[in-house]
This record gives sequence, structure tokens and C-alpha cells, in this order.
Amino acid sequence: MYIYIYIGYKTAVIGDRVTNNLQLIAHKSWFVKCSISLLFLVALVTQASTSSWTASVSNTTDGTTWSIQRHSATVGFDLSGSAEGKIAPISVTPGGRVLSAHNSHYTKVKANDVQLEESTAAFEGTYRSEDKITLRAEAEKNVNITITKPSGSNVWTIDLEENWPVTIKASRIIDYSGKGINDRDCAANNFDRVGNDFLYNNEFSKARTTNLRLDRMNATVVATNDTIIRADFMPTKSLYYQIESHSTGIADLSYKQTNTERKVMNVGEERYLGNYNINRSIGMKSNFSDYTVEQDWLSCCGSVSSELNPVNCQRWNPYEKFSGGDLFARVV
Repeated sequence: MYIYIYIGYKTAVIGDRVTNNLQLIAHKSWFVKCSISLLFLVALVTQASTSSWTASVSNTTDGTTWSIQRHSATVGFDLSGSAEGKIAPISVTPGGRVLSAHNSHYTKVKANDVQLEESTAAFEGTYRSEDKITLRAEAEKNVNITITKPSGSNVWTIDLEENWPVTIKASRIIDYSGKGINDRDCAANNFDRVGNDFLYNNEFSKARTTNLRLDRMNATVVATNDTIIRADFMPTKSLYYQIESHSTGIADLSYKQTNTERKVMNVGEERYLGNYNINRSIGMKSNFSDYTVEQDWLSCCGSVSSELNPVNCQRWNPYEKFSGGDLFARVV
């Protein structure tokens, strides 16, 4: 009976024997520093390096599996912009060809499963918008794996520790009056999500602020040679979202919060048709604390147990342990 563990492009088999050392492979590529200035829009991307890693645990006895994929970068991004005017048809050829009045806006920023995405499409009318986005992400530290198996036990514990923090702060203001506007946005942080859709509005306004933060991520998989007993995904994170809006069409508001099994724990959906002033404040937070534990069986490096290779025991950094935490959700 074997449990297969895959990190990056390296495969190891544990169970009755160890066939290879577990390693993390980080793949990086470099991008040049650039800046864009257009109309009232200013965006700056600092020098960035990207990193990614994948881990999976599979049991060949009953076919149970657990996997995780992560992608981030060491990057800074700042955007600020504004637009004000009238959306109107324009003549583009001497023969009088006219392009219909239209305005569109799309933004997506993402690092390590922390994401803000928004889109707006409007027809003829008066339009004003203001935007500000700040992204900070780091992906320089090694991702640590710790594998423990007490002597005489058939239970394996695989701990993964990632310290790739991300922060996204953003605000957006829209004020519109005209023949129709659709506006959508979504803020997500490691399976937690808040989203709003405002559709078919002739009069529309909103002021939205978003604050997303990821401090670190820990994951623990507990397995035997027969099955995966438990798998916990434990990011220390927060999501705060606040909106004040006026809608004259359809307004769909939703949110969800997940637990350590990546299953939905708290969820909400609302729909409003007609003329409404809608204000909403949502906060979600999960916090998991690190602590150090020294266990007797780890002295195997001095007197080697039958299950473990002493070289592997040293590389696993067994004194790094993780436990405990809490989940918090607030909707106003």
C-alpha cells in the first residue's frame, strides 16, 4: 500500500518505503518594468517575478486524492484614473459612417487566489467614474513540507507551509444616466467570494471599496496506507467589501465563505428589481496560528526508525508545526 505525494515535478512514494526525497520546484520568469499613462489613467507595474507550485496526495488503495495548485508573483501594481463625459455616437468616415454610442471597462488583478474582477458596459448617456487599485504581492520564500509518522503508527501527517502574502486595496465610483448600463464586480480570496451584478439600469450610481489580504497559507493532510482521513486548507486571510448603490434595473448580490475543507459554509443571494438604494458591508476572516512543537519520535535522526531515511528526516524540517485557528464572517 502506497501513498503518492507530488510536489512540483518530483514524485515520492511513502508507505512501505521511501523512493525519493520530496522537493518543491519553483518556476520563475522575469518581466521588465513598465508604466502606462493614458488619458486620466495611470498604471505602474514594478519588476515582477512569478512563482508556482503544485502538491497532491493520492492513495492507491481506495483512490482518494487531495491536491493544491498555487501561483503568485513578487509584484507591485498601482492604478488611479477617472473619466467624465457624455457617451455619444461619433462619425468616423468622410462618408458619414457612424459608430454607435458605447462605453466599456474591464479590470482583473490576481495573485495567489486573491482576485478583483470588474466590468462595465454602457450605452448613450452621461458617465462619470473614478478608480483606484493597489496590489502588493511577494513570492520569495520557500514553501516548506513536513512529513511525520510516529513510530508504530500507520498515520502519516503532511504539512505544507506557504508564506506568499498578497494585499489588494481598491475603490470604484460610478455615476450614470442614460439608455442603459450593466456593471459587475467580484472580489475573491482563496475560495471566499463577494459578487454584485447591476443590470439594465437607466439611472445608476455606486461607491465601492474593497480590501483583500492574504498573510500565509497552511495545509495539512492526514492519511494512512488505506485512505486519506482528512485534508485541511488553512489560509490566514481577510475580505472586506463595502458598497453604496442606487439601482433602477436588476440588482443581484451574493457572497460565500468556505471552511478548511474548501466547502461552502456561509452563503447568501439577493435580487432586487426596480428602484432601490442598496448599501452593504461584508467582512470575512480566517486566522490560523503557527506554533512550534517538538516530538519525541523526531529523534529518529539519531537512531533511525525502520520507516524513515535519516537524510530525509533532516530535510523535512520536522520542528515546523501548525495548528489551531478560527473563522469569522460578518454581513451588514
